[in-house]
Amino acid sequence: MFIVPSKNLKHKFPFQNVVKHLRIGMMGGFCIISQPMESMAADSIQANDNSQQSLASNTKLQNTLWGRVARRHRIDPYILYAVALTESRKNGEQNRVMPWPWAINNAGNAYIPGSQQEAKALLYQLMDHGKRNIDIGIMQVNLRWHGHRVAKPEQLLIPSTNLEIGASVLSEAIQSAPGNLAHGIGRYYSWKNEPAAIQYGRKVIALANQIRAIL
Repeated sequence: MFIVPSKNLKHKFPFQNVVKHLRIGMMGGFCIISQPMESMAADSIQANDNSQQSLASNTKLQNTLWGRVARRHRIDPYILYAVALTESRKNGEQNRVMPWPWAINNAGNAYIPGSQQEAKALLYQLMDHGKRNIDIGIMQVNLRWHGHRVAKPEQLLIPSTNLEIGASVLSEAIQSAPGNLAHGIGRYYSWKNEPAAIQYGRKVIALANQIRAIL
């Protein structure tokens, strides 16, 4: 996530496809939304892999951590979730996709560690090689531009912390472009490249609307 610099879009979604086979659960406080990749809604995950409980299929995103964080920052939880999915998408089993809390990207090189411990080791390995332009976690918070928001870089691998920071930056970006939601959302991706920002914002809005239709 890059409020100042920009990069090529990492993911291209077939937004026209219909969402189906939705499954919802809860792991460590993070709402999980899963479905086949071709329908483009998805999961989020959390720190405690051993704690999971089923929720009713009519659970709304507003009633999850996504909703609580979004309300604090006065943004749409479906937009917040769609940005996370766009930024840190991981392909899962059975053609499912999900935002991934351990995702790391450095200079266009994307990594999907399997655990927080693996992600932490990779993060410090990159930093030991002098890298600072590193996007971290579920919202791909950029270490160079937003590392000052945490005491230690590894704290950006705490999903709730990452989500809170990402939501704050997204809110600032949206407010910077009153009357043009797509441009505002897109500034989360690129502040200086207006066409790229608007393209990104439109894709996020389309994805958010698909998720909203089923949740």
